[in-house]
Amino acid sequence: MRKFFLLLFLFPLFAFSQPTTVVYDITNDRVVDGSLDDAELSIASISKFMTVYTVLKENQDLNEVLSVTSKKTPNTKLVKGMRLTRMDLINLALIGSDNIAALTLAENFPMGYSNFINKMNQHARDLNMLHTGFVEPTGLSPMNYSTISDIVLLSKAMYEYDIVREAAKVKSVTVTSNQGKKKVKITTNSTSQYFGRDGIIAIKTGFTKAAGFCITMIVNSNNQMYNITVLGAKSKHERQLLVERFLKSIYRA
Repeated sequence: MRKFFLLLFLFPLFAFSQPTTVVYDITNDRVVDGSLDDAELSIASISKFMTVYTVLKENQDLNEVLSVTSKKTPNTKLVKGMRLTRMDLINLALIGSDNIAALTLAENFPMGYSNFINKMNQHARDLNMLHTGFVEPTGLSPMNYSTISDIVLLSKAMYEYDIVREAAKVKSVTVTSNQGKKKVKITTNSTSQYFGRDGIIAIKTGFTKAAGFCITMIVNSNNQMYNITVLGAKSKHERQLLVERFLKSIYRA
């Protein structure tokens, strides 16, 4: 943790000199490429994987209708007063990386927002993610941090859920919100071209200035499961080139 804060302080001096990457063969428990690095890094919206995991792990009612109370933040189509089901909010958070969707999930938790953040960190410890911490549910804060090895653990836990696997299959999501007496349709596109691609069964992207361009995904190839994770890419293009190279190595295996 102390190392993470030092890295964050020095961030402007050496940001993203080299992305941190891994291709991990989950089925055979081995590293195919890169390494299970233990450097603590800001993870941007990959944080939303833990946000959704916390909701699902706590068995909250996915059909319950929740009200949006937060003010507008970056990357959202939701506004205060809209009412959506918890399921719709999860899909918006996973597919479109909607920040208000993630905040609304956290705010509608037993004993409130602070307890939700505590649960996020508790679940991280339960998954043996010992070098991970969260201060909020969206990933907008640079203080949400993890390691590439911990993100592999989180991704493995996430793909066990049907809703996560279904979200990985689509390139956009449309939900209906009640806003007063009106019904409003909201459509948001996925954050990556890899949504809807054959073999990809769980995926989350992220970007902030502190974290760079990030992605983690679970890939099924020849009935074997792999994780690809990239943290700290300098651009979306660099992230894409790395993922394409790693996918080719998986499909050749």
